[in-house]
Amino acid sequence: MDLIRDVVYRVIVFSIRVYKYLEWLLIEYAEDFVEQHLNKIFKKAGIVLDGPKRYDPKINDKKEFYTRVVSNALLGLGEGYMEKIWDVEDLEEFAYQGLKHDLAKEYLGPVNKITNYMLLQAINLQTQKKSFEVGEQHYNLGNELFECMLDPTMQYSCGYWKDATNLEQAQLAKLNLIGEKLKLKPGMTVLDIGCGWGGLAKYLAENFGVSVVGCTISIEQAKLARERCEGLNVEIVVQDYRDIQEKFDRIVSVGMFEHVGPQNYPTFFEMTNRCLKDDGILLLHTIGVSHNNVPLTEPWFHKYIFRNAVLPYHTDIPKATDGLFILEDWHNMGHDYSLTLREWKKNFENNWEQLSMGKKVDEKFYRMWIYYLTISAACFRARKYQLWQIVMSKNGIEGGYQSVR
Repeated sequence: MDLIRDVVYRVIVFSIRVYKYLEWLLIEYAEDFVEQHLNKIFKKAGIVLDGPKRYDPKINDKKEFYTRVVSNALLGLGEGYMEKIWDVEDLEEFAYQGLKHDLAKEYLGPVNKITNYMLLQAINLQTQKKSFEVGEQHYNLGNELFECMLDPTMQYSCGYWKDATNLEQAQLAKLNLIGEKLKLKPGMTVLDIGCGWGGLAKYLAENFGVSVVGCTISIEQAKLARERCEGLNVEIVVQDYRDIQEKFDRIVSVGMFEHVGPQNYPTFFEMTNRCLKDDGILLLHTIGVSHNNVPLTEPWFHKYIFRNAVLPYHTDIPKATDGLFILEDWHNMGHDYSLTLREWKKNFENNWEQLSMGKKVDEKFYRMWIYYLTISAACFRARKYQLWQIVMSKNGIEGGYQSVR
């Protein structure tokens, strides 16, 4: 079955590449029309190519810029930035203006909707065999990169900024919020699906007296997580979530559900239902989308940052949990992610010299990473992407669930 799926996917990828090449040939012979068309689209957001504002892009190679953006839209725009085909003084404001004025609608025309779906969603790209690809591509870049970018707790997910004044405070507040929402008591067992570098497992074991099993698909993450959790009642395993069989008092998943994929949502929630005790609580912390004019998966991010990731649409979760869980609480803290991403970007910039001198990364990687962090911050600032903490129980919590904020 996996072989057939891989062959079908390769045929789809090849067909789309042929189509895009033919489209590129047509664009080559319509340069004036393409330039006028693209300028007209950007002006809807008050963006003027080579204009005077800080968020007006400066085009270094017009022919390449227009051809790439018209033929490959968001993928072409991102690659153009990486390769210095265009630049801009205020990248976040550029993206924010485009998002607030719904320029993504121009990208999400009928043809791109079909090609996007065929390339990124028609075939299950989050099978058990493929689930380790994002670990190999992204999380195994090396712990040094993430240590330079993240806070001391090594949290690679949204912080909670309600009362925080810096990144570490926001992340500690998020960890504590999760512990409080899970209603933890000493001696309880907790499963942390997608445990990263073990920061949450460490915090819950130290501050709530629970034992934790953390699973990750990244060998590099597991190494550091085991070091950080040494001496605590924490076990870190490199394992796909589908293979977990034990029963737990509580289950938590932070920043992992984005890699599950819609075709696997029923499997994910069946597994969490099976592994959760009858009086247990499940907390799902995930990025999500609440409006259909925002792509759930996007070619540039798929190619360069998070392979095979698909953001859940807000109606997907109730459908997939129907008959398995009762939804107790749904907390949207999306704006906090824009603040978190800006801090990660600052840390990355401040530590760039240390990273680049190690020869592990080059300027193209630098621009790719800055683009990733900045565009993501703009998406949350414009409220196109959301960050949800969803609390569920198997049978409903007797007396009702009292949430915290």
